[in-house]
This record gives sequence, structure tokens and C-alpha cells, in this order.
Amino acid sequence: MQGIFLESVYKFLLLVHLFLTFLLVGCMSHNLLLVWGYLSGRFARKKRELSYARLSFWTYLLVFVSGALIYPYFRVRVRHEYLDAALPWATGLFEVKEHWGAVGLALLGCYYLLRRAFDPETEKEKLYFYVPLCLLLNVILWYKIVVGCYLTILKGY
Repeated sequence: MQGIFLESVYKFLLLVHLFLTFLLVGCMSHNLLLVWGYLSGRFARKKRELSYARLSFWTYLLVFVSGALIYPYFRVRVRHEYLDAALPWATGLFEVKEHWGAVGLALLGCYYLLRRAFDPETEKEKLYFYVPLCLLLNVILWYKIVVGCYLTILKGY
């Protein structure tokens, strides 16, 4: 039987994926707090917020890539051998999670490019798009984390 791509380092890559996700959720959550402050006229930390937006984009990209690297093993050993056979609804939940992840990557790219192109203090009209976009990205991220943890718990039972 032929081995699965990167099967020998799956656990290591899964830990990398997990730690990058921790970093991402910290960046995105802190970014949301600073962006939310823009609505109250608090712009003192806009350089820090831009740094969080930049770090969030690159970290999301790394989380996405690390997830893609562990996907072949997951597809065969977890999804095919366990979820598809015993819990087909969980496979659907995973697929929805992954689709939102791809949408999130595209939206975060737009978010980061928008943030690089405007000054929140002087171009306040763009905040009506920027703030809800930041909130939506956090909702997508937290949805993916909760679903990912739930699916991991299912496999552990």
C-alpha cells in the first residue's frame, strides 16, 4: 500500500496548523477591538491596527496552506475511513467550514488591501465597509475554529 502525501509528518503539521490558528485568532480579535474603536473616534492605535491586519492576512494564508498540506491525510484517514462511513453529516459540516475558509481568505485579501489604501482617521466614510468586513472575518474565523474543534472531538470519541 502506498503512503499518503506527508503522512509521516501529519501530527507535526497538525500542531503547526493549530499554533498558527492561535496566532491568527489573537491577531484578528485584537484587530477587531481596535477597528471597533474607530467608530468611537479612537484612532491613536491605527499603526498597530494596520500591523494586525497585515499579520492577520499572512497568518491566515499560512493557516490555509498548512491546512492544505494536512488535507490528503485527513481526506483518507479521517474523512473517508471515519466521517463518511459513520457521520456523513459531519463531512458536510467540514465542507461548509472549508468553503467559508476560502471565502474568508478572499475577503481578508480585500480587507488588507483596503486597509493599506486608506487612513481611517481622514477617510471615515470607508469605515462603513471596513468595520463590518472586519466583524464578518472574525465571525468566519470563529465559526471555523468551533467547527474544527467539534469535528476533532468527534474523531476522539
